[in-house]
Amino acid sequence: MTGMPWTCMLSSLAVVDGYSGMSTLPGSATLLGKFPTVQSMVGHGVACLLVFEHSYSLIQQGGHDWKEALVLSVNKYNASHIQTTIAKAIKAAFQHHGKNMAELCDEMLNIIAGNKMCK
Repeated sequence: MTGMPWTCMLSSLAVVDGYSGMSTLPGSATLLGKFPTVQSMVGHGVACLLVFEHSYSLIQQGGHDWKEALVLSVNKYNASHIQTTIAKAIKAAFQHHGKNMAELCDEMLNIIAGNKMCK
């Protein structure tokens, strides 16, 4: 992958890196403005954590730099079709726990642990 810019999609956000570094949000942007609901933002966060955890595991095993590991992880996530499972679990958690943040956070951790791509 040396010398070659890459782009990979994860949910509705793109991870893009040439050799110019990661793009940043403008100072006036808010994360919630990128997502229609808090639930969708949490879903994206869960997906990112799953992908990053898998990427870290690949890097620790050796043989991959962070860019290759990230691409492999995003591809595995997209091929696994767990997005629907995660979306349903997050929706159920929001319906069941409502505004109880402690219980909601515990449930998000359970969803992440139950859907790890490294088993």
